[in-house]
Amino acid sequence: MTEYQLFKIWPEHLQEIRIPGRKIIDIRVPDPNDASKDFSKLKTWDVLHFKDTTGEVLKTKVMKDKNNKPYVRHYNTAKELLINEGIENVWPEIEDFDEGIEKCLQFPGYKEREKKHGIYAIGLEKLLIYVAGPYTAKNEIKKNENILRAVKTGIEISKLGYIPFVPHSALQNWEKLGLSEAECIALENDYIRKSDGFYFIAPSKGTNNERKLALDLNIDVFTSINDLRYWRSSNK
Repeated sequence: MTEYQLFKIWPEHLQEIRIPGRKIIDIRVPDPNDASKDFSKLKTWDVLHFKDTTGEVLKTKVMKDKNNKPYVRHYNTAKELLINEGIENVWPEIEDFDEGIEKCLQFPGYKEREKKHGIYAIGLEKLLIYVAGPYTAKNEIKKNENILRAVKTGIEISKLGYIPFVPHSALQNWEKLGLSEAECIALENDYIRKSDGFYFIAPSKGTNNERKLALDLNIDVFTSINDLRYWRSSNK
C-alpha cells in the first residue's frame, strides 16, 4: 500500500470531499513532469493524502470496482468522464453539465494538460475510525452520558470525511441479547483491526486496552477532533 500526497488542495475542494455520503469520485489530470501524478499506477487501498492550503488533511483510499480492480479510470476529456461517471458523483452540488465540465478544468494547468493527457476518475473510499471511550458506569445516567459523548464524537468525525465506528451505540445491549462480555470485547477488537484510525476519548480500563491494541497494530491514535482534522496522531 502506497500513500500518495496530493497537497495544496483548495479548502473548498477538500470540504466537498469531507461531506458525508456525497462526492465519491475525485478527478485528476496527469502531469508528465511530476512522477507523483502518474495516476495510472494507483492500486486498490492506496492512500490518497489530501492537504489543503491551510494545512487541513483528509485521507482516503482508492476503492475497488465491481471487477475487483482499482477504481482508476482514464478518459480523454472531462465531458467523457462526467457522462460515464455521473455528474452527481463528481460534483454533487452541480446540475448543469457544462458547469460541471468547467469545474473539472478549473484547477491550474488542467485545461492544457487535459487536451494532451486526458483525465482520471478515482473512486474514493473513506477511512474507518474506531471511537474508544468509557462505556460502563456506576449508574444508568452516567452510562447514557458516556454513550451520548461517544455518539457526538462520531458525528464530528463523520463531518471530517471519515466513517466512524461507535461501539457504544452499534453494539449497545448485545450482551443482553446473546453475547457474553468477552465476546463483545473480542468483536470490538476485530473492528479495531479493520480500522484505519483510532479516536481516544478518555481513559478507562477498556479503552486503555483498546488503545494498546491500536498502538500494537501501528494504527494512528487521535485524542482530539482538531488533531484528526490535521491528521496529527499521538503515536508519532
